[in-house]
Amino acid sequence: MNMTPPTRGGKTRRMLRDLGCILVLLVSSCSEKSPEKAQNKQTQLEKNSNTPFTFRVASNREQQEFEQREREFDPTNDGWNSEAFHGETTAQLKVLAESLSVDTPPSILSPSASATVLRPENLTTIFENEGMKVLRAFSPAPAKGLPLTGQLQDLTRPLHENGGDVSIRFKQFRVRPPATGTTTSSSTVLYKARASSPSRELVQNATWVIDWIYDETSSSYLIESIRPDDFEEVNLTNSPDLASSGQGQTLFTDRTEELIERLPRGGLIHWGANELSVRGLYQNGRRLIGLALGDANGDGIDDIYMPQSRDLPNMLFLSQPDGSLKEVAANSGLNWLDETTVALFADFDNDGDQDLVVGTRERMAIHENTDGSGMNFKRVLDFPQADTSSLAAADYDGDGLLDLYVCNYISSVGDETVTLSDAVYDALDGGANRLYRNRGNFKFDDVTESTGMNVDATRLSLAASWEDFDNDNDVDLYVANDFGPNSLYLNNGGKFTQVAAEMGADDPSFGMSITWGDINRDGFMDACISNMFSAAGNRITAQPQFEKDLAEGLEVDRIAYLARGNTLLVSKDGTTFDEQSAQAGMVNTQWTWGTLFADFDNSGDLDLMAMNGYVTGPTVDDL
Repeated sequence: MNMTPPTRGGKTRRMLRDLGCILVLLVSSCSEKSPEKAQNKQTQLEKNSNTPFTFRVASNREQQEFEQREREFDPTNDGWNSEAFHGETTAQLKVLAESLSVDTPPSILSPSASATVLRPENLTTIFENEGMKVLRAFSPAPAKGLPLTGQLQDLTRPLHENGGDVSIRFKQFRVRPPATGTTTSSSTVLYKARASSPSRELVQNATWVIDWIYDETSSSYLIESIRPDDFEEVNLTNSPDLASSGQGQTLFTDRTEELIERLPRGGLIHWGANELSVRGLYQNGRRLIGLALGDANGDGIDDIYMPQSRDLPNMLFLSQPDGSLKEVAANSGLNWLDETTVALFADFDNDGDQDLVVGTRERMAIHENTDGSGMNFKRVLDFPQADTSSLAAADYDGDGLLDLYVCNYISSVGDETVTLSDAVYDALDGGANRLYRNRGNFKFDDVTESTGMNVDATRLSLAASWEDFDNDNDVDLYVANDFGPNSLYLNNGGKFTQVAAEMGADDPSFGMSITWGDINRDGFMDACISNMFSAAGNRITAQPQFEKDLAEGLEVDRIAYLARGNTLLVSKDGTTFDEQSAQAGMVNTQWTWGTLFADFDNSGDLDLMAMNGYVTGPTVDDL
């Protein structure tokens, strides 16, 4: 058996897909999107809305264009052998996942494949309540050189004994391809497995370092060894009533259709198919739509204001005594047809009911809740703001009136947008954020400059949140910025100083949201900032080729940090922050737009929910 790996690869590889938009511009030899996968080079498959499939033979010109595109997207043409290696081994990991899911012997192991213990017997229970038990291994098992087949069987046996469907996935985020003339190669992989049955849910998470060896007989890479860095297992046990219903164990139940009387099911792709592009969506920030929660009718239960895509009326859902939600926007005066990006409930006139701020592409407006019923909102004030990305209300000057901070992601109204070439990791060409002081009777003054809030106010801001992090009895402000460091404004008697860098809280990444909570119960508020974890970004920026192709003036470490993931800032007596993301195990929640601290299980400790994903197209390769 000859174990010399190939130096070229012939498969099309998507070079920078998951790192987001930015690395496309940094590596001049790579492209943003790969060509469509063709099942047969001699035919093209077309879908028709009336017939299942129609076929036609591709012309010679089309065939030549396809072959040219395939050559252009071959990563080895530009020296990216690491991505060719990633593509080959990813295909093998899919084979491994399929084999383990159906409990059959894997076909991609070398004859001498070995491992350390993949599922240690003595796991430590780190959390347990009536329906959930979380087990974890804190150090690698000492035993080495064990047969890999047996270790994989021991690992997945609890999944198959659980019954129900078994799903296993792998994700590579580090690769070390073979050097010329050698056979040594490795990759670091996330292992995620899940088994679901009516009575029980079992989840396994692990990080593996896999050694590969190239087999010329099969023209493929085979697994030589696996070394686990960590292991976690979560057991969810169903209550008898849920088990008998066949629903399976869930922490939350989706009751949307049951409780909401009318809700358009189409998403961004459905309603914006003719004019939506992923590039435009991300650059403009105009379709990053959020919800507003507040008690609009004074019954003690939060209601929901739901902004919609352009030309669809915004919706106001009032909570009903039976727990359902009734849509009343048209009757309440809140059924805006303008493209709305953000909304916020707050009592700006101190009359005891919740007013509503709505930010659209053209304007920002405050609506007075005139009678507290939630059925009569009156538009009382327009602001000179547009394309607002976030709103945060608090009484920053202690006069008893709620003031308003406004984030503006882009710098102009209309078709002009921020270009990615201007925004790498220190962008200052976003819209101007503003602080408005409430003088009462729905009159506001722009005090951005006079309060010091104009410092770093033109970053690409996506979220802001008030909190008294230093416990001096006035509210401070954290602003999460995209493509650059975040801002932390320290309140000193109504004047603000930007102290993020000196307090270790700047986190220069894709800041997308901020949530506060005292996670260690020391009396000081800690912060979690949502960012993007990108396997491709982690993988590519670690390669020597990346630094070689990097544009002049850009730093590898700073770009690599962009793909790192979420950030947890633990307060040190309100004077500085200590970054503890990895220790807390919450770095990787994928492409995360929002996080929220809350005690979901009533245990007395704060839990963290992460909202992730992106626009999903009609095929699995579309974002």
